This record gives sequence, C-alpha cells and structure tokens, in this order.
Amino acid sequence: MGKKAQGRNSGYIFVDLKSAAEMQRALKRKKEFLGGRCVEISRCRNTPKETAPAKPDQQPWQRVLRDDEEEEDLSESGRLFVRNLPFTSTEEDLEKIFSKYGPLSEIHFPLDKQTKRPKGFAFITYMIPEHAVTALAELDGQVFQGRMMHLLPSTIRKGKTEDGDAEDSSSYKKRKEAKDKASSASSHNWNTLFVGTNAVAEAMAHKYSAAKSQVLDAESRDSVAVRVALGETELVQEIRRFLVENGVSLDSFSQAAGERSKTVILVKNLPAGTDPAELEELFGHHGDLGRVLLPQGGITAIVEFLEPSEAKLAFTRLAYTRFHSVPLYLEWAPMGVFFGPAPQKEKAGAPKKEDEAGLAPGEAVQDSEGAAAQGEEEEEEEEEEEEEDVPGCTLFIKNLNFATTEDTLKETFSRAGALKSCTISKKKDKAGALLSMGFGFVEYRKPESAQKALRQLQGCTVDGHKLEVKLSERAIRPAVKSARKKQISKKQKTSKILVRNIPFQATVREIRELFSTFGELKTVRLPKKMAGTGSHRGFGFVDFVTKQDAKKAFNALCHSTHLYGRRLVLEWADTDETLEALRRKTAEHFHGETPARASSCAVTSPPEPGHLPVLEHPP
Repeated sequence: MGKKAQGRNSGYIFVDLKSAAEMQRALKRKKEFLGGRCVEISRCRNTPKETAPAKPDQQPWQRVLRDDEEEEDLSESGRLFVRNLPFTSTEEDLEKIFSKYGPLSEIHFPLDKQTKRPKGFAFITYMIPEHAVTALAELDGQVFQGRMMHLLPSTIRKGKTEDGDAEDSSSYKKRKEAKDKASSASSHNWNTLFVGTNAVAEAMAHKYSAAKSQVLDAESRDSVAVRVALGETELVQEIRRFLVENGVSLDSFSQAAGERSKTVILVKNLPAGTDPAELEELFGHHGDLGRVLLPQGGITAIVEFLEPSEAKLAFTRLAYTRFHSVPLYLEWAPMGVFFGPAPQKEKAGAPKKEDEAGLAPGEAVQDSEGAAAQGEEEEEEEEEEEEEDVPGCTLFIKNLNFATTEDTLKETFSRAGALKSCTISKKKDKAGALLSMGFGFVEYRKPESAQKALRQLQGCTVDGHKLEVKLSERAIRPAVKSARKKQISKKQKTSKILVRNIPFQATVREIRELFSTFGELKTVRLPKKMAGTGSHRGFGFVDFVTKQDAKKAFNALCHSTHLYGRRLVLEWADTDETLEALRRKTAEHFHGETPARASSCAVTSPPEPGHLPVLEHPP
C-alpha cells in the first residue's frame, strides 16, 4: 500500500498478480465500489519503489503444490480444503460449522480404511462460491475442538477438466458416460420402483424357465405390451412385499423432493437372477456394509454402508459402470428408508417361500391380494392416527447419558402427562451394534402436557446428566403427512376407475385385456377426439362388476405399471352424477351459464350416455 511522508495511506495500492489472465480479469473490476468509493484500476508499467516485504517461499504451515497441481479460483469453484482437523471430529460437526455461511453442495471427509478414523482433512464445496470466500475469511485460523483449522482454496490437476478424459476422447459413448456419471447424484433421475422393459422380459423368462423370445413373441394372440405391463406389475408387487418384510418404509419413496440419505444407495437396472453375494463383493471393496437387500427377481437392490464417506466413494466410482451386460443405475435412497432394524427371521421365513412356490397360481394371487388389502387397511389406520396429531406435542431432549434407555426416559417424562411415543436416536458402530447418540424425542398426546414437562423437567437429572428440554422443530414429518394426504385424496366409492396417461397407440382391446386379469369387467370406454381422427384422448374409464375386483386392480396397477413406455395413473371415478347434473356442468363450463338458464334451453333429443347434449339455439 502506498504511504505518504507522514506514514498515512495515500489511497492507492499495488497488486502483483500471478498471470496475465488474472490481471485482465482484475482490470474488469474497474469503476466498482469499495467502501463507498468508486475504484480506479489501471495497469502499472513500472515497479513501485515501496514494495511489501518478501515472505519466505516455504513456511511450515503452507502446503507446497506439486508440479501437476494448480490452485483453483475460489470465487468460481467454491471449494475449500480444510486441514489440521481433530481425529474426533465427524462430518456432521463440519456441516454444522460451515453451513452457517451458506448452503453446502458436498462434504468430502476421508477416512482411513484400516482404522476407520478421519485422516485430519476435508473438502467443503458451497453451492454459491461467494459463501466459500466468506467462510475462508472467517474460519481460517479458528480453533475447532482444540485444534486450529487451516483453510485453503482447493487444488486441481493441471490439464484436467470437469469431464476428465472424456474431452480428449473422440468416442461419443465415453463422453455420454462421463456426462451421465457427473449427473448421477441428481435426485430426480427416475421413478424409484421403475423396472425397464428389457429387465422385465429377462426376469419373467428367468422365473418361468422360458426363452426371452417367448415372452416378447409378437405373433401370439394377446398383446406384447399388455404381457410386459402385467409382468412389471407382478415384479413390482414382489419387490414391495420383500422390502416391507425387511423393514423398508415404502412411504419414503413417494416423497421425491425429500431429504436423501448419505449411507443408503438404491441399485437399479440389475440383470435378472443377480446374486446378493455379487453385490456384496462389488460394493464391499469401498467400505463396510450394513445390509444388502435384493428381492428374488434380482432387479432392484438396497445397499447400506456404515460410513457416509465410504458410501459417497462407492457411489462416485460405481455409477454407470458396467455390471455383467448392463450399466448400474444408482440413486441415493430417501431419509427414513428403514423404519426398524434388520429382521432376524430370515431362516424362519425360508420354508414359507418353499410353500408358496408349491401353491397353485390362483392361490398365490389370492395370498398377494390379501397381503395388499391388509397393507391398505394398515395405511388407512396410520392415516387416521396421523390426522389426530397436534403441533407442539413433541419435545427434543438433549444431553442424555449414553446408558439411558427409552424406558427410563418414558418413566421420567410420563409424570407430566400421557405419552404417545418416546425414542432415543441411535447409530451403528463398527460391529453393527446400536449406540445412543445422546438425544431423543418425547411426544405427548396433548400440547398442554408438553408445556408442563418443559417447565417442570427442564434441567432434571437422569442417570447423572442434567437434561436440556425444548420444543422440537422437526419439519420432515408434516411434509410427509401432507404428501400422503394428497396421494390418497379420493377413497373408493364405486367400481369405476379413471385411467390417465394412456398411450395413444393403445386400443380398447388392450386396456380390456390388461384390467380383465383382475376381475370381470362391465364396460371399458376411451373417449375419442372430436376432430374425427379416430384417436382417443389419452384417458379412459374401466368399470368392474364388483368393487372388490376394482380395488384389487387399483392396488396392483397404481404403483408402477407402464404401457408402451408410459406410466398409467389411476384414480377413482365419480359415477353418482346424473344426466341432468352432467348437462348443467357442461353448460356452465362451455357457456358460463347458470343452471337455471342452462335448463331453459331446448334439447332436440335425449343424448346417448357419454355424449354432450345438442342445443337447438346456440347462444
């Protein structure tokens, strides 16, 4: 900085940049405001007489860059390198500190493979690079858990780009694989329970010991598209049943915008007949696994890691890699995908599978229908319970002794009122045992009881620890409840189903063939376009003879059934409307008339069911 004779600042400063490109970028900041003043920037031709004292090239706390490395521009990358971290720190601790300055995109917290201890450094990436600049200025040199953190801009290999070696290659396949791999962590890639047509054909051929050409035989009497759709429906039902039996919450998959897990990975597009041991060997190279769930069809699997860093490493390295003859499709599972520990009844359940294999097809279908009906009744009961929830009934309990059990906590807090639930958050250790995390949640039936507990039990001692009590601010559960209410907004009142998103190449015969699998049909109607093209309008109505058959078809086809590549969307149709009501609704919609005025118009002849009335004098 330039100084005057008296030692005061002269208002100008000399900045020596590393390269000409950086100097050109700095010159573009001309006329910007700094501290309320418009800054003038110009290129200096002569070296200033007063220069800053030269610093030694190598200082003990500075990291020397290798020959193949260069420092990233922090204002563009938003990626920080943090070192000198204590070995007792966790990824959650870093997230808590660095997220104060802005939303984080990624935390890379490496662990030693042998000891499972942190290596003492981490990489923090911000969504907005300006937040990384602020964090560097504020946190560099700060004491964190007894050690002074040192923050630096991250480094990259010289000559490397975001696409890696893909740009150097002329192969379109390699460039596409690199692009797919870069976007693999996106949470909106595809439907979680989606099963591809090729995978369905292979799974059905493997299950019934037939050739794949027989499953996709186009010369048979029934439609190939319907055959594949029914095969997909059967596979999805088996996958759902298997996941429920192994402690997986299916409701978590319906929340597309929900928070994603850091340790559980969904593996999709697997070839039929995949062995779970193969997946354990493939993913086990990258870290310790908790549980690997693979249904009998071998199409979709769930892989759980014990450490988030190892799960992230496996995800990055295995996404879109070749497994047998197909690429691996990986997706982070939603939070709360497991509602309980791994079941220990596999051996007891094995004979049941053998018994089911010996049943006749009709009996097996009846069992699956009974299980689906029972699951729906349980869902309705859960909805009724959830509707009774009142805000302000849940307390967050902190500073728990690790030896405190849920029974002890329940006994302490039941003095203030009737409890609805009492849970202590736990995590797995290296051996797979559940350990307390030192906090928990207590939910009362009434908010008055929660307020009473907040006043009376604040600072009470349980197992030698003074508890900190406050109202819980968890926002995940209300979001889940509202989404579930939207999904099941209509309940069954009739035997008629409204089917949306029907592909235009599908015919009435194919829709009848698809739905007649579940019971006897009364009518199948696909409304036609008025232009006279003969094509239908993309939706239709399927009316069953009995409500039980309609419910059976709805439960089977509503999850993930694709016809000609389009997913069928099912809703319960309203059939209680009379012909007069339809006339009034049509008049109001097209002409904006009131029911009284609409009824005064003369109709030449009574219209046929399902057709619009013809007015004698159009307005």
